[in-house]
Amino acid sequence: MKIGRNDPCPCGSGKKYKYCCLSASSAVSDELTELLSDQEFDSIEELQAVTETLVAKQNHKPHDDFLGLSSEQVFRMLNFAFDTPELFQFSEQLLIEPSAPILMLIEGIISAIDETGLQATKANGNLPQKLCRDVWSDYNKLYVDPDFSGAHKVNKEDDFFELHVARITLELAGFLRKTKGRFYVTKKYQKIDNNFGVKGIYPIIFKTYCRKFNWGYWDRYSDTPLIQQSFLFTLYLLKQHGEKMTFTSVYEDDFLRAFPMVLDEMEEGSYFSPEESFRHCYCFRVCQRFLVFLGLAELEVIKGDKDYTKQYKIKRTPLFDAVVHFNFLDPKNYKTMHSNIHKGNLH
Repeated sequence: MKIGRNDPCPCGSGKKYKYCCLSASSAVSDELTELLSDQEFDSIEELQAVTETLVAKQNHKPHDDFLGLSSEQVFRMLNFAFDTPELFQFSEQLLIEPSAPILMLIEGIISAIDETGLQATKANGNLPQKLCRDVWSDYNKLYVDPDFSGAHKVNKEDDFFELHVARITLELAGFLRKTKGRFYVTKKYQKIDNNFGVKGIYPIIFKTYCRKFNWGYWDRYSDTPLIQQSFLFTLYLLKQHGEKMTFTSVYEDDFLRAFPMVLDEMEEGSYFSPEESFRHCYCFRVCQRFLVFLGLAELEVIKGDKDYTKQYKIKRTPLFDAVVHFNFLDPKNYKTMHSNIHKGNLH
């Protein structure tokens, strides 16, 4: 089937075909035409090999829209984040003691379960009220906006959604199971915890949260699977900008430049355009409920005259560098090296 100019690019970049591989194909076609006019080939196989080399060269060319990443690298980020160790690696055991809101909640759940298990509520099988209230008492002192925490009451698990998400993540990770109305810690969790402690538990929680838990479950925004699928690109943005406190709008701008097609997935509401909805969604779902919730970034709230005029800044934490490693040349260094080559400073 022929790909239309305005169709999503099949490479998975999120861009329209005309703005992505179509232009790349045109560049390869022009270069190939020039090469064919200057060179003779002895076989179809030789011509095919030259063509494949040119295409690979184009796919590995850094793009400004991807902050210096190539189409191939972004494709790998979107589709093979945990299966491309030559480009990105995730620690299976941390070298530092991790700290994160989700870990505090997990500890609260696990510590309440003994050998006989923990009785779930009879109404809906959730965590008991006392546990929810006890964990909330500690959590809200450290991580909850005072403007919200004072008026919020926790009577059940659904009232404490962060705890609810932590419980779901534990179950998805295979660390928590419920049998005959009681919660139990699994042998898988006990083994990892006994051998490595939270340094071994966190990497599995991280991977589970990225791959299995649906981030859209947090909020009422459009599903927009691309936002979660590109979690590694967001981590790359945090690597580029996260050395100091930076407005989340900078991350939103970079994401839209790289994946403009995400706006087609956003529903247009009565009060917000698709772009405005995306920005609200990205700030909440990604910056707050991914980066901050998993302890990879810290958040600074800049309050305006009204509640809806709040702005946010984030910067990465030491945990970020302990969790993810990018094994390719930093685009900042690439640009410097590329400039020096043209100036004749490198030989």
